[in-house]
Amino acid sequence: MSQSAVFETFSYKGENVLADKWTDSNSQFLNPILPGFCPDPSICRVGKDYYLVVSSFSYYPGVPIYHSTDLVSWRQIGHVLNRPSQLKLSEGIGVSSGIYAPDIKYNPHNKRFYLITTGVYAGGNFYVTTDDPKKGHWSEPVFLPEVGGIDPAIFFDEDGKAYIVNNDAPDGEPKYSGHRAIWIREFDWKNNKIIGQQKAIIDGGVDISQKPSWVEGPHLYKINGKYYLMCAEGGTGPAHREVIFVSDSPMGPFQPCPINPILTQKDLPANREYPVNCVGHADLVQTEAGDWHAVFLGTRDYKYGHNNTGRETFLLPVSWDSGQPVILPVSEKVPLVVPMTEEMKRLHRKAKAGDDFYAPSVLWNKSGLAKETVVLRNPTVQRYQIDENTGFLNLIPAEGLEKKKHPALILRRINSQVFNVSTSFAYIPTSEQDFAGLIVFQDEAHNIRAGKSINEEGETVLLLQVFKGGKLHGGYELIVPEEYRTAKVNLRIEASKAHTYVFSYAYGTSNSWQQLGEAVDTTILSTKMAGGFTGNLVGIYATNGR
Repeated sequence: MSQSAVFETFSYKGENVLADKWTDSNSQFLNPILPGFCPDPSICRVGKDYYLVVSSFSYYPGVPIYHSTDLVSWRQIGHVLNRPSQLKLSEGIGVSSGIYAPDIKYNPHNKRFYLITTGVYAGGNFYVTTDDPKKGHWSEPVFLPEVGGIDPAIFFDEDGKAYIVNNDAPDGEPKYSGHRAIWIREFDWKNNKIIGQQKAIIDGGVDISQKPSWVEGPHLYKINGKYYLMCAEGGTGPAHREVIFVSDSPMGPFQPCPINPILTQKDLPANREYPVNCVGHADLVQTEAGDWHAVFLGTRDYKYGHNNTGRETFLLPVSWDSGQPVILPVSEKVPLVVPMTEEMKRLHRKAKAGDDFYAPSVLWNKSGLAKETVVLRNPTVQRYQIDENTGFLNLIPAEGLEKKKHPALILRRINSQVFNVSTSFAYIPTSEQDFAGLIVFQDEAHNIRAGKSINEEGETVLLLQVFKGGKLHGGYELIVPEEYRTAKVNLRIEASKAHTYVFSYAYGTSNSWQQLGEAVDTTILSTKMAGGFTGNLVGIYATNGR
């Protein structure tokens, strides 16, 4: 039987590559506001408090939730779906299944917060509620079998009525690939049920003659007596864009606003400095002073179409033109250093500091896993133990990643193109199937592993393994000298370039670091190469291959 791996330390440190351009933190903020794999943002404000949630797919706990009082300083206050009873991520589902596009809104009529979302291969559309997101306790899920498709969002009107909008197939046969529709139905929040018949309010998108693909991510608002329906079009790639419609009634008919799209980067030069691509899937929020802002997703590509940090959350002020909101004129690129509004400056002076997403951080401490830490799928058994005296984490090896069960895998998001990771662990493998060490993870078929194992000759080795498409794409093997066979191993990843990682090792208490194999080209971990909807994570992994 393989032994556990005892991890003494783990440290992650990102680098803010725009630090030299961020000249005044009291009057400017940086995009993205949530760096790293944080897609499909939704936001709401109650009083002085803003809450923001993002998609989590097949990671547990589900739906990270963030809090701010100034729209600039964000702190993760936990996860919405933090109990196994709330989230059924069963064995076998892919990394890009699970929780899609959560929407958070406040119902002033019963003073409760609602989070509605889709569980893809995880139960369908459902919602949970709480009276206070800061408490960290949301209700058990209420499933909505009448609501098909994906991306449900909820809207509470001034008259006490509520509505759910979502993406689903069009009425009748689709006219082209990617032909979708936006549907609406009334929601009885007093009795937790759908009432009446659903109705298609958008067919295809702004101009169906142009065959717009994948109209999705709808959000409904009432502003100055008009109802605005904002959606994404164009899929999740470079053609992604945000569009908006207007009506006198929540049930329609909705007409495209005169200016569309209201956010896109699809026609800008690929060689522009600090490009942000694939922007869309936005949500609007109004401040106490009456200003409007939008959160939306985008990618920071190091090469056109290639990024390892995934889809991140950005923030921009919203302007009004021709009686409609506009996030960004089509000819302008998404800025990464953004001037604060006067209200932002005032609130920022009073706000508590948010999380420093680039500061050194750990995966665990004596109290438990860190708030940003996740595992893959619902834990059927706990794969780790933390020693309350030493603070060491004992990772219990499990089945390999290819089994798509619940691996002994503890991760955090990579949120910078430039970062450093290090760990120290003790581990004695006993067979070729045994492995423990570091992992950079996109999915089961695309990842990079560096750790300790046994080779075919029965020798203890350090391995560097690069997996692409589920097959070993490259690697390096180093025989561990006999005197270090049972010694602690120190491993390090240095990402000094966006897509080149250098792995190093040292034994015991030595600070004599040696490079492990050649530098690795990590474009194989980009979404363009690997597919899917997630970004890269990094952490620790142990397997006995069974």
